[in-house]
Amino acid sequence: MYTESILVLVIEMGEITLKLEVPTGLEDKVGFAVDMVLSEFLEEIEFSIARDILKESELTEEQAKELGKEVSAAVAKRHL
Repeated sequence: MYTESILVLVIEMGEITLKLEVPTGLEDKVGFAVDMVLSEFLEEIEFSIARDILKESELTEEQAKELGKEVSAAVAKRHL
């Protein structure tokens, strides 16, 4: 037996809809796995945007390294 789960992720003006057929009894495990994947996906989007911004930036290499350290510390703090 399968349960249909619908996940809607809204990003600013866009929307992503994901439909999953989940075996009955595995809803919690699948939900947890989807949460983990979405978290990684959103983090990658954030880093992609940051990389694009830095490409056009006039920051010195030293300033960029300092910002990188701050971002790394913030990410580490969020995951601890």
